[in-house]
Amino acid sequence: MPTDPDPTEFDAVAAAKELDDLGDLSSPGTERGDGGYESILENEIEQLTALIAKKDVELTKANERADQAHAEIEAVQRRVAASSVKELAQRTRKLLESFLPVVDNMDRAIAAAKTQAQAEDLLAGIELVRREILTRLAEFGVVHAPALGERFDPNRHEAIAAVPVTDPAQVGRVIDVMREGYLIGDETLRPAGVAVGKAP
Repeated sequence: MPTDPDPTEFDAVAAAKELDDLGDLSSPGTERGDGGYESILENEIEQLTALIAKKDVELTKANERADQAHAEIEAVQRRVAASSVKELAQRTRKLLESFLPVVDNMDRAIAAAKTQAQAEDLLAGIELVRREILTRLAEFGVVHAPALGERFDPNRHEAIAAVPVTDPAQVGRVIDVMREGYLIGDETLRPAGVAVGKAP
């Protein structure tokens, strides 16, 4: 006749079944749970994705600011270079112009020497030096701008006197030159000082 089981005896099969039943009701994270762990992961991934997108926007703005700063630096460099070139050109013009009174004095010396019969050697020497100076000036683009007989041009001539003329064709024309004019390239380095014909 079978005997009743001893209540104090450990039943391994029953214990395993109880554990298995507990596993069905386990906390989130098990395969058969309510999906809470997956939701947490998906939420964190969304947050990371949003953070990356935000950082991408900030990086794009930073790159735009860097490009703008670079463009501004290049613009400043161009302005400084242009300013330096302009200043150098102005100083060069001023230096070249400072030699023109020397040429004027030589012109006067030549005119005076021509009135002296015994000054032929002196005249030849002064003319040689004058030609040498004008040759050196020409290397920098400075050339004489003849004015006598030309129609008066305020960009090339400075009217020092107005002289009545009987010939209508001489009205508005340069009839005498008191100071020679010079160009540097196509620009006036020094205007000629002239007398302009006017109607009587």
